[in-house]
Amino acid sequence: MPEQQPLVLRGGAFFESDSRTFVRGDVLCIDGRIVGLGEVEAPEGAEAIDCTGEYLIPGLIDCHVHISSSGDPAELTPGQRASLARRAWRTAEHARATLAGGVTTVRDLGAADRLNIDLARAVEEGDVEGPRVLAVGMGVTMSGGHGHGFIAREADGADEVRKAVREEIRAGARAIKLFASGGVLTPGVDPRSPAFTREELTAGVEEATKAFRTVAAHAQSTEGIKNAVAAGVSSIEHGVWLDEEAIAMMIERGTYLVPTLTAPYHIAHGADAGIPEYAVEKGQMVLEDHFASYERALEAGVKVAMGTDQGTPLNRPGENAQEAVRMADHGLSAGAALLAASGWAADLLKLNEETGRLRVGLAADIVRLTEDPLADIRCLTRPEAIAGVVKSGRPAGSTGGTI
Repeated sequence: MPEQQPLVLRGGAFFESDSRTFVRGDVLCIDGRIVGLGEVEAPEGAEAIDCTGEYLIPGLIDCHVHISSSGDPAELTPGQRASLARRAWRTAEHARATLAGGVTTVRDLGAADRLNIDLARAVEEGDVEGPRVLAVGMGVTMSGGHGHGFIAREADGADEVRKAVREEIRAGARAIKLFASGGVLTPGVDPRSPAFTREELTAGVEEATKAFRTVAAHAQSTEGIKNAVAAGVSSIEHGVWLDEEAIAMMIERGTYLVPTLTAPYHIAHGADAGIPEYAVEKGQMVLEDHFASYERALEAGVKVAMGTDQGTPLNRPGENAQEAVRMADHGLSAGAALLAASGWAADLLKLNEETGRLRVGLAADIVRLTEDPLADIRCLTRPEAIAGVVKSGRPAGSTGGTI
């Protein structure tokens, strides 16, 4: 990768996470880090970008993606999976689209052939332009459980779960995903059903934790959610059927909810787009309860972070910010929605000393907006409102990657 030129963003207003307001001032970036905010003196030879009238926010963080998937419903059709080479090429394209949409960090929670781990390495080494990727490799599910044969490997019993987690870490996983319930997109699996036992989940969490990995639990059923929280997972993904006890457990343990409201919305409304009937029916079954559970969790004070489940049908790379809008529509203020998609997400992923906020010392991950997201959070979803994206101090499109 070519030598990095200092960068100064002049004349805009940057988002101050603690006060949830915009502050007028410049942003100076050197060696990929923010080194000055407000009145700054740029070194000789720095690249200067005029941001007059713009709103600068932290690069968005999506805590739940499947970036190797396009969101095309045809991907759910048996026998329609493209070759590994073509899927790798498409994954690189998806990464570029995701970054262009303002997302500078993702946690990828499962990919066939562990393409997410390869992508993470390619981005880190500068071969591909895209967000930084925390990849789980493949998720770990019970025999016949949700995700099996596609984004997850199968394991039964505590010892097999331990081994599976160890092998994903050996393969390069920087996070771990366990399946605590059934789901919507796997045929013959009911999202109301628990999956791994509490003992199995605990074994997986223990192995991940001692390797300093966070653990996401796919958990839709009430019993599955409680099992996962009791086992010590970092986050509940989806959380469709949260009852009062589950919410209290999450608050007591500091467990995050990554609601993924976008996924069931598109699935439930996607019959005419070619989404299989079984998936549409299950999507419609969960939709109302899913949104209601999220609203109850917010009201009770459960920690939340943004995650789209990008890659599910009609949930496309680069359109990730729609999740922040839905989180705001159902209870968060615009400022809190921005935090859920940046600082709070970084806290969940243990990246708060790396990214997530516009602070001196953190990575210069910045989205330049022509509109004020506190006045209209929907501007995050309008491509014309994104004036530019900076990742680690480099404007997108100038990283030197091959894609």
